[in-house]
Order: sequence, then C-alpha cells, then structure tokens
Amino acid sequence: MSAGKAHPGIHTADNQDNEPDLWKFDMHVHSSYSGDSSNDPEAIVASFLTTGILPLVCDHNTLAGSAVVYHGIRQMAPGIPAIPAEEVMTAEGEIIGLFLTDFVPPYLPAAETIEIIHDQGGLVLVPHPFCTFRTGSALWRDTLFELVRDVDIIEGFNARTIHDEENRAAREFAARHDKPFSVGSDSHLPENLGRYWLELEPFFTPEELVRSLSAGTVRYPVLHR
Repeated sequence: MSAGKAHPGIHTADNQDNEPDLWKFDMHVHSSYSGDSSNDPEAIVASFLTTGILPLVCDHNTLAGSAVVYHGIRQMAPGIPAIPAEEVMTAEGEIIGLFLTDFVPPYLPAAETIEIIHDQGGLVLVPHPFCTFRTGSALWRDTLFELVRDVDIIEGFNARTIHDEENRAAREFAARHDKPFSVGSDSHLPENLGRYWLELEPFFTPEELVRSLSAGTVRYPVLHR
C-alpha cells in the first residue's frame, strides 16, 4: 500500500531512511452522544488538531457523534477518510462497527449484528474482550469463541481495562486467531483524549486499515496504565 502524503493535522514520524509517514490512531473514543461521556465533539476535534491523533469515535448505539466529529475534522483536514463508527450493544455484549454506512440497531444477536456490519462493507472490532470489570458489556466469551472467524479486529489494549493481564490476554488471543489488534483510550473524559494510540501506515478503506494493522510496523507507545 502506498503511504501517500501526510494530511494536515496528522503528526507524522520523522521520515528518515525513506520510512513512510505514519498516522496516529486512537481506535476507541466516546463523545457526549454517548450518555456516559462528557467529551464535547468540538473538544475531540481540537484534540486531533493539537496532537495529530485521529480518533475513532464509536458512541453507544448511535452514529451521530462520529458524524459530527468527522465533519469537523474533515473541514480542517479534507484528505482524512470519514470513518463512521458505533459501539453496538448486542444481545451478548458490545461490538464496534467501523466504516459503517447506516445505523446498526442494538440488542440483536451478535451474529446478526456482525452480518449487518459486514453487509455495509464495514469492519467488526471486539472491544475489551477479556475485561472482567465490564461483565455487563464485554462480549460473552462463548460468543467470542464461536464467532471469532467473522471478527476483523480485536482490541488488544484498552486504557480503561484495569488489569494489564487482561489486555495481554486480548493480544495473545488476537495473535492465536491471526487477527490484527487495536489500541484505544476508551475515552469518556476530556483528560483521557490524546493519550493512547497506534502508529500505522495511512489507510483510506477498510481493507487498507486491516492490512496496515497487520503489517508489523504498528507501534503501541503505551501498553500499561
């Protein structure tokens, strides 16, 4: 995949030895469109412009926050791809859909939710899969094991997961099933914006993102609390 040129608002790595410019990507951020988050969409856009860390805004059971934030980002950096995303509560726990074209209704069986996301050309990301703190929202273990072949990305580091070994178990699970992993702040508060990210090659489509995550050049500066 050709890296292309960096876009305004993206802070890039030093381009020594002809290394491609890298993007910073926080793949789990909530705005105030999630009822439990106080992150104003304008503050998320401002954080991106200050830090260069692109946020994947995936509010609970709504695409609205993602649409507002990416509208603001793309006004300043029109070359950035829009990534509509939603953290969907299924009948068996949460699943994130990204690159969506339409709202995914909550509370459906996880298998049906995954099918809806894929039918839209989107990607399926399982957040905080082994977090014991989120017993009410993490995808059920049996469901994860049953449906893992249909999952595209495993969240390998979630900043709100209390125990390091649970994040480590997620990365080991991703490796065992040959899935790329993501890093997310799971920010619900302004002070957690711009603190956690992946560095990866630029991407513009779902397929390019999966390849970029899987390319082995991903860096994760923070893998502990």
